[in-house]
Parts: sequence; C-alpha cells; structure tokens
Amino acid sequence: MPTYYPLHLSIAGKKCLVVGGGKTAARKVATLLRCGGRVEVVSPDAVPAIRALARREKIHWRERKFRASDCAGAFLIFAATASVDTNRSIARLAKEKSILANVADSPADCDFIVPALVKRGHLTISIATEGLAPVLSSRIRKDLERFFGPEYVRYTRLIGGVRCAIVRNQRLTGKQKRKALQSLPSLPLRERLALGENISPRDVLKKLGIR
Repeated sequence: MPTYYPLHLSIAGKKCLVVGGGKTAARKVATLLRCGGRVEVVSPDAVPAIRALARREKIHWRERKFRASDCAGAFLIFAATASVDTNRSIARLAKEKSILANVADSPADCDFIVPALVKRGHLTISIATEGLAPVLSSRIRKDLERFFGPEYVRYTRLIGGVRCAIVRNQRLTGKQKRKALQSLPSLPLRERLALGENISPRDVLKKLGIR
C-alpha cells in the first residue's frame, strides 16, 4: 500500500470529472459540489440524486459511456463505475494525462484517497487508514462526531475572530501575541457555547486583558 501525503486541496471552479452514475458517484458529486468544484458526470444512466442536480444545472451530465476526450481540462477524475476493468482503464488514462485519479474500492489504483470527514463549519477533521481499513475510519468518524458537537461551528468562528484581532493589534509585542494565542484553548469557551451562551471576540479579548 502507498503512503499518502495528507493534503487539503482547493478545487473551487476546477473541473472534477466523475465517471459513473450510481450511489458511490452521487456521494462523490455531493462532496465536490460542497467544496466548489465544477462537476461533470459521464454515465449512460444515473441515480435520481444525480439526475436532479443535472436538471437544476448544478452539474453537467453526459448521458453516455466514457470517452478519453472527457478527460480534457479535468483537475481530478473519479472512476466510480460498476466495472473494475473500466475503472482501472480510466485510472491508467488519467496517469497518462498527468491527472490525479481516485478509483472506487481500489486504493492501489488511486493517486489519492478521500478520507472520512467530520465537518463543523470551518473545522474539518480527516480520518484515513490509507485505504487499508475504511470501516475503521467510519467508526472513528462516528466517535469524533459525538465528541466534536455542533458548538464547534461557533467555537471555531469565535477563535478565528479573536486570533484575527490579536494579530492585527499593533499595541502588542510579538511575545504578547503568542502568549495570548496560546492561552485561547485553555479558556472555557466551548463549554459556554454548548450551553447556548453568546460570546463575542470582544468578550474574549477582555478576558485575556486586551483592550
């Protein structure tokens, strides 16, 4: 098994080609759209979720079999057909064209894998076993979802706002900024947010003794 380099990648506005129209392909499409990808699907048939997105012009669906020319301009390719041989041939073609490819249920044919995710607003936690044990990644994801509750959406945004204010504060020395930033995680902010309290960046700055 290859050792993968962990990377969060911007795909905003980039062509992401999904070959296949089943449930696996639909999951890929949904995630790509959430991340701003320009999604094209190639498949003679498609599940209702893909058809609905095509009708709403959220994606471009080519209702036919895959052609080599479909790869033109692609940033990423996802091979998610029901045929192992077809998926592997798509992966080989992608490699010839220096396009990164992901092959459903075949880590050995992948240039990259898609990790299990826990998403809380701007907080993203990725879990992967390098394709060896995806069922374990799924179990860990469920455990983390219980620990990182919905309050982390507000918590991450709050910490980000406070950090920005500290970094921009010209009255603080570099040492004072580092000390304030290192103190942030020790404040009981997440617990208070989980109880429904409203906390502003200004409130936190006062707690840190910053005016």
